[in-house]
Amino acid sequence: MTVKKRFLIDDLRLTKRLGNRAQRRVPLGCGFVNRQSKIVNPLVLLVYTLLTALMTWPLIVNFTVAIPGDSFDGWQNYWNLWWVKTALVDGLRSPYVTDLLYAPTGVNLYFHTLNPFNGLFSLPVQLSAGLIPAYNTIVFFSWVMGGYGTYLLTWWLLGASDRKSKIQNPKSAAFVAGVIFTFSPFHMAHLLGHMQVMSLQWIPFYVLYLLRAMQESRNENKRSWTRSALLAGLFLTLTGLCDWYFVLYLLLFTALAIGWRWLTQGQISWQTLGFALRPAMVAGSLFLLLLSPILMPMIREAIQFSFMVRPTTDLYTFSASVMDFLVPNRLHTLLRPQSFAWIGNQIAPPSEKTISIGYLPLLLTLVAGWKDRRRATFWLAGALFFFVMALGPRIHLGNITATDIPAVDATITEWTPYALLNRIIPFMRISRSVSRYALMVQLCVAVAAGIGLAALTKTNHRRSPGLLVCLLILAEFWVAPYPLSPPDTPDFYTGLRDRPNSGAVLNLPMNYDRPGYLLYQTVHQKPLTVAYISRDDPRTLTERVPVLQHFRHLGPDILALDPAKVGMTVLHDLGVGIVVQDRYKMPSGEERIYTEALANAIFTGQAAIYEDERLTMHEVQTPRQLAAYLVLGEFNWGPLQTDKAGVRNRSLTDKPARLYFQHLPAKAQLRIRYRTPLDAGLDIAALDSGETLFNLPSAPAGNEVVIDIPESNRKTGITLSAQAATGVQIEMIELLLP
Repeated sequence: MTVKKRFLIDDLRLTKRLGNRAQRRVPLGCGFVNRQSKIVNPLVLLVYTLLTALMTWPLIVNFTVAIPGDSFDGWQNYWNLWWVKTALVDGLRSPYVTDLLYAPTGVNLYFHTLNPFNGLFSLPVQLSAGLIPAYNTIVFFSWVMGGYGTYLLTWWLLGASDRKSKIQNPKSAAFVAGVIFTFSPFHMAHLLGHMQVMSLQWIPFYVLYLLRAMQESRNENKRSWTRSALLAGLFLTLTGLCDWYFVLYLLLFTALAIGWRWLTQGQISWQTLGFALRPAMVAGSLFLLLLSPILMPMIREAIQFSFMVRPTTDLYTFSASVMDFLVPNRLHTLLRPQSFAWIGNQIAPPSEKTISIGYLPLLLTLVAGWKDRRRATFWLAGALFFFVMALGPRIHLGNITATDIPAVDATITEWTPYALLNRIIPFMRISRSVSRYALMVQLCVAVAAGIGLAALTKTNHRRSPGLLVCLLILAEFWVAPYPLSPPDTPDFYTGLRDRPNSGAVLNLPMNYDRPGYLLYQTVHQKPLTVAYISRDDPRTLTERVPVLQHFRHLGPDILALDPAKVGMTVLHDLGVGIVVQDRYKMPSGEERIYTEALANAIFTGQAAIYEDERLTMHEVQTPRQLAAYLVLGEFNWGPLQTDKAGVRNRSLTDKPARLYFQHLPAKAQLRIRYRTPLDAGLDIAALDSGETLFNLPSAPAGNEVVIDIPESNRKTGITLSAQAATGVQIEMIELLLP
């Protein structure tokens, strides 16, 4: 007989139990169980698979023809899978940099929701069956493994392998915990298209092995705790390859677990802190080692630029209200769409405010706090902490409306836990969807509910109500039939794929980024001039080049010119081959009127190469004479804004902002209209040498000047910098030609 070692966690008060009776150890989470129940884990996986098919119905019968969701962000993640395959298999290059988006400059994808794990995991399916089955395989994998990980975590917490346990059927309670977590309204809401968010399956595995490592560390079992800590690091790495938001949540959970264990061990000492801390350090070190090729460029970018930091308004807009947690499931089949307007956040989309805890899970959580306080207290505390975090910088008990949102450049002055941590933790402002902290609330509630259900069946003469509870929870979380989105790619794009040397594709309208264009690219496989990524990068040409600026803002930027006259030259210089007008994406209003008028003016006298009731496509031809125009530089130009008088402008600081010249003749002038504070002027310098060319005076009431462009600079450009850090606006720059 072998020596039995079994571990039981009671609210993180972990105790090693040594027995004289032998039994093989159960390596939970690795797919094995004891001899008496070898078939348990495969059955659990099978049942979670069947429940996933039921809850996402009719996805299973449309597995190869449609993806779940609302036909928006889903296509972005669909493109992500295609791009990972294209980069790694077809191009043998890093998927974090692409020249297929924002051509001709390309863009890096470090702050894009690339979730490369899903691209790698689904690669065999994509290569053998196509993109749609690959996408849906990830859906099933995420739901099944999310439930299974929570099942293993809860089973371990309940001491399932301990024969002395008074719990009759811990597997039943653990299974219900997995159902609560993986079929929660939060999870089902992000099936609308947020693949990175629905890929939450590794979170319970990380929590399981982190807590196991902490227990084994206290018992001085070095080989055992090191193995568990390394597994925790592996699952943290897999989490980072799905969503960086989740890494932040797990770091906060780790800090909470370390502090809780240290303060509740009866003896507060540096030794007990070390027992709790060292598994986290091992896990974190492995995470940093494995993901350093991705993290290092991200850190460099975040230090140098701020485009990935969301404006303050987002942090308030995407926060949760207390009532968002307490209302019934907003996606419930019998309640939607009227439920989208219920009390709570009135301005966030349904996917971000559908975070209902569920009434039966909440009731079971209260039972856990009443009947098994020692086991449940930590999870109740964790749920409370993340609940407060999800409320964001300002606590709202009821509705959140547009009047509650501060100005774009406002400073967070509140002292809520979220606001405080936002000021302390580096790079935390990069995450904008504050309500997603509800994910960790749901995990803590799921585990606590499992503990509560187990507490109801602690005596052996009681039969577990697990089946009934499971059915009631599924009824409360019911969302089927779930909306599906088949691809709507026009047939023309299939022919475009085989068109040689056609250049990049410019899709119109482009007054905002539409992920449907990414779907079309997976078919035609040509570069896109304008695209859709998670964080707009100011270094791309969309906001800097005339014509693109006009299509983007449905009007002029600060560069004053006639876009119809320079349009063909600009498109030629950008390598655009095909311009597509899609009337289905601009059904009416200003975006259609302006977009069609400008496109038709650029292609005046030129017949379309293809036209039907939806699409009009023109081919860009080499202009007979290249027109002169200006281009804003990559850095230090503020965003386009409109003042109270309706004048568009861009702000300048004391850092030089570049202005490039394209195709200028030997003699040319610039007309500049600007506004500065009383004690600051405007400096203009040569781009190549940095030599100061002009010092323009202060202009608190506004000023307009005309300056000559030195012939030595006409092929490069100039820089503009303010003599003050703030308060300087450029209202217009116009190129004057002889």
